[in-house]
Amino acid sequence: MAKKIFKVGNYGAKGNYTKEKLESWIGKEFSITAGHVNDWVKSGYPVTAIPVAGTCKAVGVDNDGYLLGEFSYNKYGESIKESYPNVSLGIDDNGPNHIALLGYAKPHIDSLDKSFSEFATDLTGIENTKNIEFSETSIDVDDFVNKSESLGVDEKIKIANALISKLDVTKLENNSLGDIVSKVWDIQDKAFYVEKLKEAGYIVEKTQEFSKETLKTVADSLGIELKEKNVSTLTPEEAYKRAKAEFARESERDNLKSAILKLFPPVMKSIMEFAVDKAFEENEYITMIEFSEGEPKKTMATLLKEFSESGGPFKDLFENTTAQHDFNKEEDKEKIEDPYEAGMRIAKM
Repeated sequence: MAKKIFKVGNYGAKGNYTKEKLESWIGKEFSITAGHVNDWVKSGYPVTAIPVAGTCKAVGVDNDGYLLGEFSYNKYGESIKESYPNVSLGIDDNGPNHIALLGYAKPHIDSLDKSFSEFATDLTGIENTKNIEFSETSIDVDDFVNKSESLGVDEKIKIANALISKLDVTKLENNSLGDIVSKVWDIQDKAFYVEKLKEAGYIVEKTQEFSKETLKTVADSLGIELKEKNVSTLTPEEAYKRAKAEFARESERDNLKSAILKLFPPVMKSIMEFAVDKAFEENEYITMIEFSEGEPKKTMATLLKEFSESGGPFKDLFENTTAQHDFNKEEDKEKIEDPYEAGMRIAKM
């Protein structure tokens, strides 16, 4: 009975095999070997020492694109065929040159040439072939991918995780696992990788355009003090809450500054503006200060706000100017204080 031994498909670097190509192999007969020829040769065994388990003949290609082969096992092949059901076809420029029973463990004995009743004399010169594994349960990758398109995202991720968990990294060719990591890197939030590395005990620093040493040298030459900026680790919700509070604080600061500057003469405005700005800095805004014994502590911002609401130090300064006084009277003149002198007196208090 014919057995499926290969299938139409694109095998990457190992070649693209069409149905027409497989049909051109019909009639070819080649040896069944216990393991691949290449593996034996790489281990130092002569080609004539490779155990032959029989012969296989390509007899057709079915409607699904499978190459069919008829197996004729010798006595040795009959003894091992049940233990190694999966096969791998060795292909060169002329088509199949052997079919290997996969999983066979090479014996560790010397003088192997005389250890088997049949030798691979017909395998000479075919050491450098393309070996393509195959099993009747093999899955057509392109067909599998196309069928998976109807699945949801969670189902696809579940399948991907299951496949990756089964990988034997010792058998990976080139950097195929790196390709997977690169694709995930492109779609995953980079903060995920940072946290993973931190959990593993690594210190993660974002690469800068210039090194710290270079920046310090430039800053020193310009007379600038270089300070590192803390990297924010806030969540989006925390960042929004913080930004909202900062906006409210700045709005309160601007309103107080506008009100309090009206209470002072121009010569004192820059001082009061500095005081208000300082009081509304993030750390100062929440710092409680004891201004006098027996009174509750309060922030500088609160004190300035109360100060502005009280009318300031000059609220009574010009009371006499609005009163109905006859300024010609000597007694009234004595009651009126010069505005400049009053301002200087209060400023020195």
